Amino acid sequence: MKSRFGYRTQIPSTSTQKGSTQAVSFKDGVDTYKDNDDLKPTELRAAIDARFTKIGRYKTRRGLDRYSVPVGEAVNAQNSSTTGAGVATISATQALAQPLTLTGTQRLSQVEVRIRTTATSKGVVLVEVRQNNAGVPGALLARSSIRPADIGSSFAYKPVYFAAAPEVTGTPFVVIKTQSKYAGVYEVSTTTTGSTGLISNDAGFTWTGGAVNALNVKLYTAPYNPVLGLIRVNRPNGQRLTVFGAGGVIYQVDDTTGATTVVKSGLSASATFYRFEMVQDAIYWINGQEKPYKWDSTTVTQLTACPFIPDELSEHKGLIFFSDSSDFTKFAWTNFGEYDKFTSTDFQYAPAPKTADGITAFQKLNGILYILTHNNKFAFMGDDNVTFRMDEAAPQRGTFTQETTVSDANFIYHADFEGIWQFNGSEEVNLAKPFLEDYLAIPNKNTMQLDIYKNRLYVFYAPSGSADNTECYVINLQLKKLESLDKGAYVGRTYGRGTQDDLFLQASNRVAAVYYAELPTNDYHNLGDQIQYDLLTGASHFDQPAALKRIPKWRPTFAAANADYDVRCGYATDLSLDFNWQDVPMSGSGPRFNNGVLFNSGVRFGGVGIIEPDLYLSGEFKRAQRRYQHIAAREPVEFDSEVLMVETQRIR
Repeated sequence: MKSRFGYRTQIPSTSTQKGSTQAVSFKDGVDTYKDNDDLKPTELRAAIDARFTKIGRYKTRRGLDRYSVPVGEAVNAQNSSTTGAGVATISATQALAQPLTLTGTQRLSQVEVRIRTTATSKGVVLVEVRQNNAGVPGALLARSSIRPADIGSSFAYKPVYFAAAPEVTGTPFVVIKTQSKYAGVYEVSTTTTGSTGLISNDAGFTWTGGAVNALNVKLYTAPYNPVLGLIRVNRPNGQRLTVFGAGGVIYQVDDTTGATTVVKSGLSASATFYRFEMVQDAIYWINGQEKPYKWDSTTVTQLTACPFIPDELSEHKGLIFFSDSSDFTKFAWTNFGEYDKFTSTDFQYAPAPKTADGITAFQKLNGILYILTHNNKFAFMGDDNVTFRMDEAAPQRGTFTQETTVSDANFIYHADFEGIWQFNGSEEVNLAKPFLEDYLAIPNKNTMQLDIYKNRLYVFYAPSGSADNTECYVINLQLKKLESLDKGAYVGRTYGRGTQDDLFLQASNRVAAVYYAELPTNDYHNLGDQIQYDLLTGASHFDQPAALKRIPKWRPTFAAANADYDVRCGYATDLSLDFNWQDVPMSGSGPRFNNGVLFNSGVRFGGVGIIEPDLYLSGEFKRAQRRYQHIAAREPVEFDSEVLMVETQRIR
């Protein structure tokens, strides 16, 4: 017999590691509610101040631009003298500060700085207002910025605006500095009428007095006066009107200058909301304190025939429906096409008289008027008084206020204590599920504001510890995914779903002002303030939760920028919150195709359009979390995907 012991066979590898390449695109948005190990590789644990440019490709969001001038805005304090005019400089390491003595306590709305360029000027200029801490700048109150292209070679006052509109009093400091370590030198004008300016040679960490003359700056304030209601309409003659209510006044905004004019004053100072409806070329409004008003763009009249003071209104099938603010399950409607006339028998109750669950909102969908209460929802069907009938809707969930519900052509969206519901007339889906724990923790859901713009649902809310809305969940309605959590959202009222000129208006909850939101011309700032772009992955175990790993290659992909600034790329291991950071320059450099560089020449193609840094994660670990962060104004980041080389050891 022939022996088989001499046959050649493949010898198994004795290596304890197995390498694999992991390519990840975060196409499934954000989920904060899942356990870490249930999080999909394509989901993020957090995305802050970011938007999809393509599915999975996250870019810095666009913020606010000034639209209306805050009502009552005026100079509160200034150094405008040019006596003995001089120059002080700011750079990547040098900052300036000027104290101003205010004449009263109000809300910060604007600062002007007299500034010019030099031969080396580049980069964004930051303007901060800080508390006075024993004669030096202390805690930050608000921040804004000046675009480099807006600064000329001759001295001129350049304005910056403040979405936060904090309360300012006493002797705050205006601090002027550059944003990036790559910045050049700018000059700020001074006056010899005082030597009260301060200088810092370590970018604002420590300050020296007496070395700088007073800086030429102006500080503007406006009274506390939050916007309580907002509408934008297109009249049949082509005129576009933006109208808002604040305090006891209804204002109109000039689209060109941003100036406001009074439509109606002397309204109740006790009003906490204004709600508007455009019907047959007239704007109707209510405030829960007085009978309805009508403005036909010329004359304001009150609907004194209304049988009660309403707190909800909606046009539906040639009628205007009002809810009774005192008998709060009752609603009534006008005569057909005659909105100042009422018939005493034209009313109904939802669900019945003298029940505790009162009407909170009206919404229309597919020819049905839905009447929402705190805990229920009713379908009011029919075409006229003869055919009207009301049934309980299925399912039966309500909402808090008119502001916590919005509708589009196919759905009604409304918030209650347990979630944010997408209702199609027969069933509901909870869109808050990916962040349910965070949603349930919102302390006062009555202040929330819902709106729709470009297939996204915006949910503005006041987080724990805040009396005002300052944050916003952004839900992608096409994907039914949480896309981002927006910070710095000082928004009390919005108008986006109903505009016909593709504008998203957001109104301040601190001063009487309205802003443009997410204009395509916005260069990635929030009324000048910095945007907190931040992407955070889950702590990935790469399908081997019990095995140790190494990641010798970590290659994120970014779109290149046309300016000099860095993105922080960080990692943490095994559920630690202590991140190790590396700065990656975003400025594009390198070869392009068709410029004479040959393949296999040792040069990696990608050109100025792509940044692919070669990073790594040190040590061994079972789980790895990655983070991409850039807090800045006018410096966008566009993250595409990441590639990881993961070496997995055998389980010991």
